Amino acid sequence: MLINTTMDSTAISAIIIDDEPEAINLLEMYLRQFPFIKVIGKETKAKKGLEMVKMNLPELVFLDIDMPDMNGLQVADKIHSENFYSEIVFTTAHQQYAYDALGVEPLDFLTKPFSITDLEMVIQKYHIKTHKKYLERKQDKFIHSQLDSPKIKLPTTRGVLIIEMRDIVILKSKSNNCYVYLQDGTIETITRNLYIVIRMLNSPAFFQINRSNYINLNYLVKVDKKTQTCFLAFNQTIHQEAISRIQMILFEKLDLFPVI
Repeated sequence: MLINTTMDSTAISAIIIDDEPEAINLLEMYLRQFPFIKVIGKETKAKKGLEMVKMNLPELVFLDIDMPDMNGLQVADKIHSENFYSEIVFTTAHQQYAYDALGVEPLDFLTKPFSITDLEMVIQKYHIKTHKKYLERKQDKFIHSQLDSPKIKLPTTRGVLIIEMRDIVILKSKSNNCYVYLQDGTIETITRNLYIVIRMLNSPAFFQINRSNYINLNYLVKVDKKTQTCFLAFNQTIHQEAISRIQMILFEKLDLFPVI
């Protein structure tokens, strides 16, 4: 059949997890009809497949539900609970699984045996969803850019800190508190945990670089992939922060850059 050549040609990485090698081979053969999709991994063991997803953060995961070592629904739940980047497409021969799977919000289902036409519909759905996310991010950044820098009130160990969000450079978790590094070089202790502060800020400028740190992308000047280090310029100095491997991959996939 003819594939829709008007689709976005940006490369899409995919991993296939299925305990039946024949099913993997068939799906991979179908995917070859979509030149913009690159299968970067295949696995017949669910647990090993999950580790592969953690290591590579593919855009798409084709995931069989009924597997012996670990149920596909459990794998999907792990992926979503750890905030991985991947969209999940369940492949199953049992339609009754579809209702259980709704709890993990998959992109779509492919009921075996499926055709290349069924697969094309899934790919189109992926493009629609990712384009919608792109427009939402673009709109969100535009709205924030049009607003005067709003001041935010944060409780501190000594009282209340009233600052503009643009003055926040780094946020660091410290037990149930949060350290706020300001552009003038001062550090304030906020008596709220990091994730509450991030929700209060509600800004696309703040990006999580590891488990306990967020940075303001407006101050980012360089990212060193070899050493996994972020460099931020403020208060006439260059400050270094470590970025985790997973967040580095996500940083690249989201095409993030300073938003000034």
